[in-house]
Amino acid sequence: MANKRKTKRCSTRAATKRIRKNLQSIQTSSLQSNIKSTIQTTTLDLSTSSKHSSLPSQHKIMKRTKLDITSTLSNSDSNMPMDGYTILQNQVLFTLMCKTNCEGCGNRWNGTININKREGLFVILSFQCSSCTNIITIETSPKVVASDRRDINVRSQIGGHLCGIRYAGLVKLTGAMNLPSPIQDQIYSKWDKNLLLSIKSFSNRSMTKAVNEAVTAANGRELMVSGDGFWQTRGFQSRHGAAALLSCNTTPKVLDIETCSKTCNVCMGALAIKKSNPAKYNDVIRSHKCEKNYNKSSGTIEANAVLNMFKRSVSKYGIYYTSYVGDGDSKTFTSLSNAKLYPGKMIKKIEDLNHFSKRMKRQLETKKREYGREKLSDGKTIGGENRLSSQNIIRLQMAFASTIRKCKHDLDLLYQRSWAIFWHKYSTNGDPHHDSCSIDWCGYLKAARDGTPYDHTPHALPRPVLDAIKPVFDNLCSRKSLARVVDASSTNANEGFHSLVWLMSPKHKASSGTTFEIACHLAIIIFNDGYFALGDLFNNICGYRGLYTDQAMIHLDSNRLHTESKEDNRKRRKEAGRAVQQNQDNNDQANYSNNTLG
Repeated sequence: MANKRKTKRCSTRAATKRIRKNLQSIQTSSLQSNIKSTIQTTTLDLSTSSKHSSLPSQHKIMKRTKLDITSTLSNSDSNMPMDGYTILQNQVLFTLMCKTNCEGCGNRWNGTININKREGLFVILSFQCSSCTNIITIETSPKVVASDRRDINVRSQIGGHLCGIRYAGLVKLTGAMNLPSPIQDQIYSKWDKNLLLSIKSFSNRSMTKAVNEAVTAANGRELMVSGDGFWQTRGFQSRHGAAALLSCNTTPKVLDIETCSKTCNVCMGALAIKKSNPAKYNDVIRSHKCEKNYNKSSGTIEANAVLNMFKRSVSKYGIYYTSYVGDGDSKTFTSLSNAKLYPGKMIKKIEDLNHFSKRMKRQLETKKREYGREKLSDGKTIGGENRLSSQNIIRLQMAFASTIRKCKHDLDLLYQRSWAIFWHKYSTNGDPHHDSCSIDWCGYLKAARDGTPYDHTPHALPRPVLDAIKPVFDNLCSRKSLARVVDASSTNANEGFHSLVWLMSPKHKASSGTTFEIACHLAIIIFNDGYFALGDLFNNICGYRGLYTDQAMIHLDSNRLHTESKEDNRKRRKEAGRAVQQNQDNNDQANYSNNTLG
């Protein structure tokens, strides 16, 4: 066995070396500094060459190695990228100037440094010689494309949104680093609205691309999508919420999103001057674009947002959402069915198996609360050690969820295996009930096959407890109930997308509708295409991507791939262990049969 593992490792290393030799290199250039720098990156199309080709993120993200700074300036003797920034203390700059000669008088420079203008992190510095009063001025950051804004301010603003710290966080960060404070809050909010328009254009492009991929994968324009709503803050009292539709293929991507805001910060701020200065209040109201676009309760955001996205599917993309994966607790599917959106086409509801399995946990917890301190027939309460404890409730839920995943394509088998969970726990040494169990996991059936003794005590629950919770199994494990999860899917991809949004718009911090919408559309670009795709956004706004920006985005994408690969390897090891155990059990059964026949 050790030799086999060693041989496998050697073959894996050899394959890795061959792949590395066949990597393609691509070149990108810096547009701002007019330096023809070549950024060597190695790419690998993981959808065709990776042994883990089924991983969603590896289909979305091209794997790139860390950028080499020294290779970016082929026409320069310097190894510093000219499109990057370097933080330099003012005293160091003054000392450097004192070691130079004045271009006006030719003497050693000895003068003063002044700030002629400051706009956030951007400053215009003037160097005045005390001997000849010659003045030299420099600007610390270039202007962005077709605007008076400065590159460093725009990049810091996008960075604040990516980190989820926004304006207040940037003030703390720059203060701690002894840097000038960011642009004023009012200007920051105004720029946010312009930034949202640019980000939206790229997210819409990403979603259109995702739709085309989904149409190709489905070989038609009738798609199955998963939908789920989320809110900016915890609970159903949030002022801002949204819902997104994701494709349900091997690489789920966001196809459409609808954001809803119940308030507008400008309107609320203007109320303070409504009585004292009505004319100014009217000017403010007329001149701004109101963020408020939703008047109903926060709890209805999901159903209404999903309905709006279904209504515009044909006009926006020319597609039909004919199958919908969603949790069974929402009223979304009811609103979709009542609307009759597609004449001659029915929308099929596909249950989310994760939400369905959670009903087992909720109903068991409800049953536990109903009994409370009431004594059962054995003189004990329903809860406690080796009874219906929180740990045993979780175990029953996980067993139910696992059963649905394994048997969701066969209703008869699903019904049999679901009840096997109950009867396996109900069994005792004197009265076993394992007719519905599978030998893959049932220790009693394995012991009976091998002719070894088996003790039910460690896993069994007291029968009075099981009699009390049997109505839960009658409800959830009936054929009518289980028919809802036949061919079920999940909204795991939606939950992953929500987490990405909350990283940039934390749930414990209230924000404006614009800020929440920026977080949603940035999350779409990252979820669909990876962090490296944000370089196109920087290139569009600032006129260039930036070497350090590309390095950071590649690092973030690499971390994403690494995390997903680790999780996949863990699952593969677990499945391999099960396969080895299954082969061992089959061999034991064959030997037992041969010995019996002999």
